[in-house]
Amino acid sequence: MSMLSSILWVLFCVCPTSIATVLVSKLYIANLVHDEKLFNEFLVLQRPSSSLVECASLCGPHCVYYGFNSKTKKCRIHSCSALVDAVEEAGWRYYASNDPDYKPKDCLAVYGTGHKCSGVYEIYPAGGASTDVVCDMETKGGGWTLIQNRFEGSEGFFRDWQDYKSGFGSAPGEYWIGNDVIHELTKANTSSLYVTITLTNGTTLFELYETFSISSEPDNYTLYIGGEASGTLGNQMTETGYSHTDLNGMMFSTPDRDNDRLDFSNCAFLLRGGWWFNACHSAYLNGPYKIWHVLWDPPFRNTDKVQKTSMMIRRR
Repeated sequence: MSMLSSILWVLFCVCPTSIATVLVSKLYIANLVHDEKLFNEFLVLQRPSSSLVECASLCGPHCVYYGFNSKTKKCRIHSCSALVDAVEEAGWRYYASNDPDYKPKDCLAVYGTGHKCSGVYEIYPAGGASTDVVCDMETKGGGWTLIQNRFEGSEGFFRDWQDYKSGFGSAPGEYWIGNDVIHELTKANTSSLYVTITLTNGTTLFELYETFSISSEPDNYTLYIGGEASGTLGNQMTETGYSHTDLNGMMFSTPDRDNDRLDFSNCAFLLRGGWWFNACHSAYLNGPYKIWHVLWDPPFRNTDKVQKTSMMIRRR
């Protein structure tokens, strides 16, 4: 039994219920989104429990999330908090550890605390304000932070500079995490980039870039890609064979801020989205959904067979 579990058991035995419950509320925080639902994923333990305090005391070394049903007096211990599949069942409320000093910088830090399932987590890229992101905890060892996520076209990517700077959309839906956040996460120049393109038939292709970073806003979020590139997509971000489509060293452009090398027009305005355009590109993931124009050429120049794209990063 853990130290925390021992303390809670003592409180459960000797303290009035109201006092013990207050302590539980300080040690754990309720996730109201999951209220009145029954989850079965990542279930470690299920047993009868007379109170919330007793249930909390069962949350041991393999528990990062637990649920208590006040109506049926049941307790369920889970090894993950990113719960997705559920059925309606009245009385359930779920709790996660409430540590005010726990402020993970990225998904790799979240992974390091024992969260091994993919889903939405809260991170603190600069140590202050938080942001919700999708964490991939399965691909190549896990700990990947999704900075771009597209799969249905509900979020428009034809946005101005400020939107791309601060980010738009929201997890678990489609989103761009924001150039300021990407800079914070990659400024140490120790991050890798993993790009995926998933087809409508379920096939997923990828490209892994060893080193990826962008500069800060005063330098217009200039892109730097280095080291080896490997995967099934092919390296169309840097080794394109054409100097006007190599994206390495390019500044970020949006429809209202032209930083590309195209003399007669603005690539971002022409192609309806923000990106590190040269004049213009062979790889571009932020164009109009399902109207992909030179998405990743080759193999995807213009195609409606692409369902999903994602960009995710992880510290090495």
